[in-house]
Amino acid sequence: MRVKRFTGKTMQEAVERLRQEFGRDAVILHTKQKRGGIFGLFGKPVYEIIGAVDPHAAKKEPDLTRPSEPIVQAPPPQKRPLQTKRELIFPEEMDGIFQDLLKTGIPKELARTLIADVLRGLPEAEWTNVQRIWDELGAHIAREIATVEPWSLEEGQAKIAVLIGPTGVGKTTTIAKIAANFALVAHKKVGVITTDTFRIAAVDQLRTYADIIGIPLEVAFSPKELHESIAKMKDRDLILIDTAGRSPSNQLHINELRSYFNDIDVEVHLVISATTKEDDVPKIVDVFGEMPVNRVIITKLDETSSYGIILHVVKLANAPISFITTGQGVPDDIEVADGHHIAKLILGDYL
Repeated sequence: MRVKRFTGKTMQEAVERLRQEFGRDAVILHTKQKRGGIFGLFGKPVYEIIGAVDPHAAKKEPDLTRPSEPIVQAPPPQKRPLQTKRELIFPEEMDGIFQDLLKTGIPKELARTLIADVLRGLPEAEWTNVQRIWDELGAHIAREIATVEPWSLEEGQAKIAVLIGPTGVGKTTTIAKIAANFALVAHKKVGVITTDTFRIAAVDQLRTYADIIGIPLEVAFSPKELHESIAKMKDRDLILIDTAGRSPSNQLHINELRSYFNDIDVEVHLVISATTKEDDVPKIVDVFGEMPVNRVIITKLDETSSYGIILHVVKLANAPISFITTGQGVPDDIEVADGHHIAKLILGDYL
């Protein structure tokens, strides 16, 4: 199967380029308007299409398909009214800002700490300026959210990254997004291994992604087979390892997960959904932190409108965020984490 990215100033132009090269049997896997460059960091807005065609067989439907028309973005959430200059406050009357912080999903104690930190850094004359306080909260949160750039992969030195986390957070899809970006856009040699042998559908899903992207996939049923799979991929620039979702309440399963990586030099990414309940975060971070965790990936930002949980996760995990995901689309709905962008998501129209 051949897979290629086509771009154009308009969607029609991108589709025409696809048809010219792949013919009428081509399948459009995904479409989107975005900025050019790896993970959408650089470049002017362009229309992109990921197309595929099997040159050795008659037209057939792939297991993984996306609509051929451009994705219609959901309308922005209803704006929350900003407090006006007439609603000036005094330190003992901070309840309004405090309550608004809670609405963003930031836990109570963390919200109190944020307000106290900001007030300590402001002259008393500014304590009654509501918008100034919100601006300082945004800047403070951006500094508190540690992030890290994507790997600068060196030839001949394979980077091994494993994704762990609870069930249903989107580890498999996230691996497909990362693999597709590094293989198709950055032109790196990528390999994928899965230890999630509990769900046949998960293996099939990842195999479909691997076939479309054109990268090898290995299935490891034991720690020994994981070692063997890694050895087979020693020529890869990047090896991504998928794992079965685990309940943080099942210590036996967590111990089994750890046994796979006891003597392997891996970079551990804890994957947590932005929809996770506040009370569940400490348990998840504490239990999965036994690995230990080197990076955090936040998924499903498109499934919630309050993002304060991200700050909560970063503070507890004491690890930088590597990526955030914003939908199910492969390979597009993933971004390199940026503290200022996340702070704006958290505080929204208060900034």
